[in-house]
Amino acid sequence: MLNLNDIIDSSANLEVKRAMAVKMITSNFKTEQICDLLNVSPAFVSKWKIIYEDQGVEALCVNYKGGTSFLTPLQRDEIFCHLKDKPYYSVEELQEYIKRRYNVVYQSKQSYYDILKDAGLSWHRTQAVNPKQNEEAVLLKREEIKKN
Repeated sequence: MLNLNDIIDSSANLEVKRAMAVKMITSNFKTEQICDLLNVSPAFVSKWKIIYEDQGVEALCVNYKGGTSFLTPLQRDEIFCHLKDKPYYSVEELQEYIKRRYNVVYQSKQSYYDILKDAGLSWHRTQAVNPKQNEEAVLLKREEIKKN
């Protein structure tokens, strides 16, 4: 269940939390009060007060914009279309396909897992149907289970 501290501690509110800490310390609030209200440490309050005084209000903003993608959105869409046509796809096959087609090799398998997830596949089970499934054996097993 969501509570106020969860909202206050959200990374989406980081800039607001910095600005509130600076505003409160410059309005003569005690550091302990600020720490209690914003769920921050005294070092957080001190750090952002100093940064604000040295660099101004722009320094309170989050500057990280994310990394550039190795694949363009169009290339990712092409991969998704390719994956949708296949009933089964392994991570290794995906690695080889991306390397061969786009000359991109990710350091971490997590990137390939993310692509499979975005395409609606699970890296745990990337096929919808077991190709080795014997329908007769399945029916016999079901009957055996019903008897027990």
